[in-house]
Amino acid sequence: MIVDVHYHLTPFDVPKEGIRFAIPELLRIAKIMGLKPDEDTLVQKSAELWSDKDGKKLIKLMDNANIDFTIVCNVDNADNKQITPEVNQFINKRISDIAKEYPNRLMAFAGVDPRRPEALNMLKQCFNEYGMKGLKYHPDNGYDPSGCESYLLLDYLEKRNGILLTHTGPLSARRSKFTDPLVLSDILADFPNLKVIAAHMGQINWRPWAALAVHNPNLYGDLAMWGPYAFGKFELFCRELRDIIDYVGEEKVLFGSDSPFYDAVLPAKDLIEKIKSLPKTSPKGISFREEEIDAILGGNAAKLLNLD
Repeated sequence: MIVDVHYHLTPFDVPKEGIRFAIPELLRIAKIMGLKPDEDTLVQKSAELWSDKDGKKLIKLMDNANIDFTIVCNVDNADNKQITPEVNQFINKRISDIAKEYPNRLMAFAGVDPRRPEALNMLKQCFNEYGMKGLKYHPDNGYDPSGCESYLLLDYLEKRNGILLTHTGPLSARRSKFTDPLVLSDILADFPNLKVIAAHMGQINWRPWAALAVHNPNLYGDLAMWGPYAFGKFELFCRELRDIIDYVGEEKVLFGSDSPFYDAVLPAKDLIEKIKSLPKTSPKGISFREEEIDAILGGNAAKLLNLD
């Protein structure tokens, strides 16, 4: 079974000018992989992949990559004046409606920025009316996920047995101090029953996440944004993943694609095949068991999400 715990569904037409902000990041990962794609081609490919009004592109991607189940999420940003509470709730509801059309394939997580005065009511609406099951944070937008405003949402999330999927790790020109994995320590202490997925595991800064994950049974991490290293720095990728597993256990690591944002450079299908091959292709001195890879690609997430 393959489960993707990190997919950004955009159920509207994404203008090309809105895509160009991601081009530096796509070029960065392409450089890691030894590729030199044309910028206009990246914009065109991304425009085709990102805009998905009915979720059919996602389902096609899942079928092509043999992905059985996916968590789809929205990202809210109160600093973006175009994303009013009404617009954001429209997107949350649309994502939820798409997930309901494919109940055996999709689960929807709400995007709610805790800085909004109406944030708690928005989250309650997402759960009570829309049927969403979790919450997606991007603290690099400028808020502390362990702050007082956030705690109002996390208290409700824990009571509803929801899951927090929160970005960790630095990003260019972002407020990355709020994405340090250690920021999660207060959340884990104050909400011991809340399940938390640290998206990207802090990326290069994964050791603080691992240090927390060792002691907190409800803290997980996903492999989103690790794909470029699997193709461009294979030995480094294998060494880091082996260390992570040895420190915290394979049961804490989940597969996440961050699709469709990176698919113009690195399709999720290719990444899954690369991870599947690790027991046979890993460098000398580094080894992976089939059972570990199966757990990472889907078994762990299936348990976390109570999937049959």
